Amino acid sequence: MQEKSVIIIGAGISGLKAASELYRLGYKSCVVIEARDRIGGRLHTVSGYQNRKYDLGASWHHDTLVNGLFLEELGLPIEERAQVAFDDDVAVIFDKDQGRVDQSPEMTLELLLEELVKFNELQYFGSLDVPDVSYFKTIVKYLYERRDLLTDDQIRYLPQLARLMESWHGIDWKSMSSKCMEIAHQGRNAFVMNYDKIVKRIASTFPNEWLKMETEVISINTEGKRAVVRTESGEAYSCDYVLVTVPQSILAHSLKPEPRKGRIEFAPPLAPTIQDAFKRAHFGALGKVVFEFEECCWSKTRSRGLSLGKSNANIVGKVRDANELQSLVEELNKDTSYNFQNGEPWDFPLFFVNLAKHTNVPSIMTLIPNPLTTHVESIEDKEMLYEFFKPVLAKFLAAFECSDAVLVDFDNKTERGGHKGPVLKNIFTTKWTQDDYALGAYSACVPGDDPLELVLALTNNDGSKIRFAGEHTIMDGAGCAYGAWESGKREANFIAQKMGRM
Repeated sequence: MQEKSVIIIGAGISGLKAASELYRLGYKSCVVIEARDRIGGRLHTVSGYQNRKYDLGASWHHDTLVNGLFLEELGLPIEERAQVAFDDDVAVIFDKDQGRVDQSPEMTLELLLEELVKFNELQYFGSLDVPDVSYFKTIVKYLYERRDLLTDDQIRYLPQLARLMESWHGIDWKSMSSKCMEIAHQGRNAFVMNYDKIVKRIASTFPNEWLKMETEVISINTEGKRAVVRTESGEAYSCDYVLVTVPQSILAHSLKPEPRKGRIEFAPPLAPTIQDAFKRAHFGALGKVVFEFEECCWSKTRSRGLSLGKSNANIVGKVRDANELQSLVEELNKDTSYNFQNGEPWDFPLFFVNLAKHTNVPSIMTLIPNPLTTHVESIEDKEMLYEFFKPVLAKFLAAFECSDAVLVDFDNKTERGGHKGPVLKNIFTTKWTQDDYALGAYSACVPGDDPLELVLALTNNDGSKIRFAGEHTIMDGAGCAYGAWESGKREANFIAQKMGRM
């Protein structure tokens, strides 16, 4: 059995930062065990057509006024930083039937969305006894109570714009908690080009021999004086502390008896407070689709686009005529069911990033929420993917001043015939829902969830030899790369303090 000071499970950004901090504090005997063949976890930069680079995981520095990782980057020489671009410009917003609806002086949808968010906030800040409901129900409640102050077009299109939140949380409006919905921005968002530079930089600050790749941990035993960590390949390590940084989704499966890839057996089982907290914790699945074009044939004026999907013309009459809220909720719920069998991309909001504006790369990255993510990530054929997104992609290009048809040329064999419009060279998606070591994107809340309960359960265990880090173990920066980074730093300092190194 190998003896170490600290074993870190997972080489995502929280595990890497913890290792970096421990080394800085004087630790010489640590191991970072990673099941994948790469470091970074849900920070994953890949190459596409003509070696263009894309982040399939996190893409932004959020909350840049308080983002410790971003501020650390700013303190580095320019050549050592990952380049960033602040891309918080006004989004081009379009609907299947209406076309562009952004900055409309008649509809003022952007202002109404701000009011809706405040409406939601006030109903929970006013009383702790207000039951948590889905974001969908809150939207219907707002329309019902404010209908005399809204125009028909506002009633029709606001619900679709409000679904923009799905692109933040990675779950759809009918699953999303209203109480946990609001996102309080603390500074602008900076698009990162690319996260692999940050991942490599952090990994370079501790010995490379600490990293043990393609090794899956199967059990952690803390019944003795030291913790014992065992791997699938038969290795065993004893250590003073184990820092578990696997995603919340994998940790949740570790609480269940069924064997599966990535599952860790805890002996003794994790504390009841942790097990109870997981009953009120869920996971989202924000996905991405990348469309790579030969050249940019669309406008570079704006960096963001939002497809509202397909609005429901019948919603106006139903909201106007409703006599009772609950009946209206039930009726509108039926009108907004999802169907993937007919190749319709209009049932969900799609958030487009126009990479050509800031990176000069003629590609479009699209963010999609679950359950659409699960469906799209299961499609292997590029032609099928394109056919699924074809109508909404054409609408996006039209909104960005490109009315020419898209020519698909995945195999470099398509006859151009004088075609001067956009030529699509490649299309690919994330696969997070199919990744055994991720099973989605990041933590999300459904009605009744309490993320603070899970954070407290995972961090208030001073007497345990098992510690936890990751985006699900912190409130400031939850779901974000910098939150995970901060949690790794936090746990390294906790361990060092407990072991008398600080």
